[in-house]
Amino acid sequence: MPYVSVKGLNIYYESTSGNSLPIVFVHGAGGSSQIWSEQLAIFDGQYNSWAMDLPGHGKSEGSLLSSIEDMAEFIDDFTGELFLEKFVLVGHSMGGAIAQAFALQSPEKLSGLILIGSGARLKVSQDILGALAAGRIPFKDVDHLYGSSTPAKKREEALREMKALSPTVYWADLEACNKFDRVVSVEKIQVPSLIIVGDEDVMTPVKYSQFLSDRLLNSELRIIKGVGHMSMQEKPTEVINEIVNFINELL
Repeated sequence: MPYVSVKGLNIYYESTSGNSLPIVFVHGAGGSSQIWSEQLAIFDGQYNSWAMDLPGHGKSEGSLLSSIEDMAEFIDDFTGELFLEKFVLVGHSMGGAIAQAFALQSPEKLSGLILIGSGARLKVSQDILGALAAGRIPFKDVDHLYGSSTPAKKREEALREMKALSPTVYWADLEACNKFDRVVSVEKIQVPSLIIVGDEDVMTPVKYSQFLSDRLLNSELRIIKGVGHMSMQEKPTEVINEIVNFINELL
């Protein structure tokens, strides 16, 4: 299994090889590199890409990071260990917040930015944070994550995975999201950007992505029909097509 040492921690990642701009995928709260499995399967043999497990997630070592800024610094360290000098950064939800923070910290390292189901501010209910802090997963289903077209079997699988995850991981990630706010500074991001959102996303509604699109002058907004917050899993081919078209425009 592929690991890279980042500041003494064994960090797990999945990768593909091909001929393209380097592409780095960042998962969202409570996630891992596995959320990008559909994209990596399609990319293999065509694109150079990497999807890691953040510290304390999936198969990676390390303590959970407490802020979006710390996570962005981790991405800098991770890509440095892989000798990636310039790349396209793709982030979903919390990963999109990390990508924005990275773009503000190190814009010279980015060829492009792709934000999926994210926002310039990611407030989280205090009831949810309280339940997680008490060691309880407060979700009885995954209807808040998936659109109406997602099959019941997929929802059941996602619910099992959610219940198997430590509430501590969710709490740390969502607490970091709750503190994240780039409403004022996001307009400083000038790298070419693609913004993707599902039209049934209730976690980060379309208005969040529209706000990003309005503030990022060098951006494109794509709304995927019939999906919720997990668009890259719900309609992977459609999301891939948008990513590929965007990357081709950068060449």
